[in-house]
Amino acid sequence: MLLRAAMLIGGLSLLAAAPAQAQTASPASADGKAETTKTEVERTGRMGRDVIFATYLTLSKDCKVGASPHVEFPVPPKTGKVGTRTSAINLRAVPGAPRRNCIGTSPNGVLVYFRPDRRFKGEETFTYRVVYPDGSSREVSAKAIVQ
Repeated sequence: MLLRAAMLIGGLSLLAAAPAQAQTASPASADGKAETTKTEVERTGRMGRDVIFATYLTLSKDCKVGASPHVEFPVPPKTGKVGTRTSAINLRAVPGAPRRNCIGTSPNGVLVYFRPDRRFKGEETFTYRVVYPDGSSREVSAKAIVQ
Protein backbone atom coordinates (compact mmCIF):
# COMPACT_ATOMS: atom_id res chain seq x y z
CA MET A 1 0.00 0.00 0.00
CA LEU A 2 1.35 3.43 -0.92
CA LEU A 3 0.53 6.76 0.67
CA ARG A 4 0.13 9.88 -1.41
CA ALA A 5 1.42 12.68 0.76
CA ALA A 6 0.96 16.37 0.23
CA MET A 7 2.83 18.63 2.60
CA LEU A 8 1.23 22.05 2.42
CA ILE A 9 3.67 24.74 3.38
CA GLY A 10 3.29 28.41 4.26
CA GLY A 11 4.04 31.01 1.60
CA LEU A 12 6.75 32.98 3.39
CA SER A 13 9.09 30.34 4.66
CA LEU A 14 9.69 26.64 4.37
CA LEU A 15 9.92 26.56 8.15
CA ALA A 16 6.37 27.87 8.67
CA ALA A 17 4.32 24.75 8.09
CA ALA A 18 0.58 24.69 7.58
CA PRO A 19 -1.51 21.51 7.86
CA ALA A 20 -0.37 18.59 5.73
CA GLN A 21 -2.36 15.78 4.19
CA ALA A 22 -1.67 12.12 3.50
CA GLN A 23 -4.09 9.81 1.77
CA THR A 24 -4.02 6.12 1.06
CA ALA A 25 -3.47 5.70 -2.67
CA SER A 26 -6.04 3.75 -4.62
CA PRO A 27 -5.30 3.40 -8.32
CA ALA A 28 -8.90 3.31 -9.44
CA SER A 29 -12.40 3.97 -8.20
CA ALA A 30 -15.15 1.35 -8.23
CA ASP A 31 -15.88 2.04 -11.93
CA GLY A 32 -12.24 1.37 -12.90
CA LYS A 33 -11.28 5.00 -13.63
CA ALA A 34 -8.33 6.70 -11.96
CA GLU A 35 -9.31 8.81 -8.97
CA THR A 36 -9.02 12.61 -9.03
CA THR A 37 -9.15 14.65 -5.83
CA LYS A 38 -9.94 18.38 -6.10
CA THR A 39 -8.40 20.83 -3.65
CA GLU A 40 -8.29 24.59 -3.17
CA VAL A 41 -5.18 26.21 -1.70
CA GLU A 42 -4.56 29.86 -0.84
CA ARG A 43 -1.15 31.21 0.14
CA THR A 44 0.13 34.68 0.99
CA GLY A 45 3.61 35.84 0.05
CA ARG A 46 5.72 38.94 -0.32
CA MET A 47 6.58 40.84 -3.46
CA GLY A 48 9.76 39.58 -5.12
CA ARG A 49 9.69 36.16 -3.39
CA ASP A 50 8.46 32.72 -4.36
CA VAL A 51 5.11 31.70 -2.89
CA ILE A 52 5.34 28.04 -1.84
CA PHE A 53 2.16 25.97 -2.24
CA ALA A 54 2.87 22.32 -1.41
CA THR A 55 5.31 19.42 -1.61
CA TYR A 56 4.17 16.02 -2.92
CA LEU A 57 5.64 12.50 -2.71
CA THR A 58 4.74 8.81 -2.88
CA LEU A 59 5.60 6.73 0.22
CA SER A 60 5.22 3.04 1.14
CA LYS A 61 4.15 1.73 4.59
CA ASP A 62 7.76 0.85 5.38
CA CYS A 63 8.84 4.43 4.58
CA LYS A 64 10.36 3.77 1.18
CA VAL A 65 9.92 6.63 -1.28
CA GLY A 66 8.35 5.64 -4.59
CA ALA A 67 8.50 7.35 -7.96
CA SER A 68 7.89 11.08 -7.77
CA PRO A 69 4.54 12.42 -8.89
CA HIS A 70 4.40 14.51 -12.06
CA VAL A 71 3.04 18.08 -11.88
CA GLU A 72 1.21 19.70 -14.80
CA PHE A 73 0.02 23.31 -15.12
CA PRO A 74 -3.13 23.30 -17.31
CA VAL A 75 -4.10 26.88 -16.30
CA PRO A 76 -0.95 28.97 -15.75
CA PRO A 77 -0.90 32.36 -13.98
CA LYS A 78 -0.99 35.60 -15.99
CA THR A 79 1.33 37.62 -13.74
CA GLY A 80 4.18 35.27 -13.01
CA LYS A 81 5.54 31.77 -13.43
CA VAL A 82 4.86 28.49 -11.68
CA GLY A 83 7.30 25.66 -11.34
CA THR A 84 8.55 22.70 -9.36
CA ARG A 85 11.75 21.83 -7.57
CA THR A 86 12.98 19.10 -5.25
CA SER A 87 12.47 19.74 -1.54
CA ALA A 88 12.83 17.64 1.61
CA ILE A 89 9.68 16.80 3.61
CA ASN A 90 9.72 16.22 7.37
CA LEU A 91 7.43 13.18 7.63
CA ARG A 92 6.75 13.87 11.29
CA ALA A 93 4.49 16.74 10.13
CA VAL A 94 2.47 14.63 7.64
CA PRO A 95 -0.70 13.09 9.14
CA GLY A 96 -1.05 9.47 8.07
CA ALA A 97 2.66 8.89 7.51
CA PRO A 98 3.85 5.65 9.14
CA ARG A 99 5.43 6.96 12.34
CA ARG A 100 7.22 3.82 13.47
CA ASN A 101 9.32 3.50 10.33
CA CYS A 102 9.61 7.13 9.27
CA ILE A 103 10.68 9.06 12.37
CA GLY A 104 13.72 11.17 11.53
CA THR A 105 13.29 10.63 7.78
CA SER A 106 13.10 13.61 5.43
CA PRO A 107 12.72 12.29 1.86
CA ASN A 108 12.66 14.56 -1.16
CA GLY A 109 9.35 15.49 -2.72
CA VAL A 110 8.21 17.72 -5.57
CA LEU A 111 7.61 21.30 -4.37
CA VAL A 112 5.19 23.58 -6.29
CA TYR A 113 5.82 27.34 -6.23
CA PHE A 114 4.59 30.58 -7.83
CA ARG A 115 7.08 33.30 -8.74
CA PRO A 116 5.26 36.63 -9.27
CA ASP A 117 6.38 39.09 -11.92
CA ARG A 118 8.67 41.82 -10.64
CA ARG A 119 6.80 44.45 -8.61
CA PHE A 120 3.51 42.54 -8.84
CA LYS A 121 1.15 43.01 -5.89
CA GLY A 122 -2.31 41.52 -5.75
CA GLU A 123 -4.05 38.18 -6.26
CA GLU A 124 -3.28 35.54 -8.87
CA THR A 125 -5.02 32.25 -9.56
CA PHE A 126 -3.90 29.19 -11.48
CA THR A 127 -4.53 25.46 -11.58
CA TYR A 128 -2.08 22.60 -11.32
CA ARG A 129 -2.51 18.83 -11.39
CA VAL A 130 -0.38 16.32 -9.49
CA VAL A 131 -0.37 12.91 -11.22
CA TYR A 132 0.79 10.02 -9.02
CA PRO A 133 2.53 6.89 -10.39
CA ASP A 134 -0.63 4.80 -9.76
CA GLY A 135 -2.63 7.02 -12.15
CA SER A 136 -4.58 8.89 -9.46
CA SER A 137 -4.35 12.66 -9.46
CA ARG A 138 -5.00 15.78 -7.42
CA GLU A 139 -6.28 18.91 -9.13
CA VAL A 140 -5.45 22.06 -7.20
CA SER A 141 -7.07 25.47 -7.66
CA ALA A 142 -4.39 27.78 -6.31
CA LYS A 143 -4.62 31.40 -5.23
CA ALA A 144 -1.56 33.49 -4.43
CA ILE A 145 -1.92 36.78 -2.57
CA VAL A 146 1.23 38.87 -3.04
CA GLN A 147 1.67 41.79 -0.62
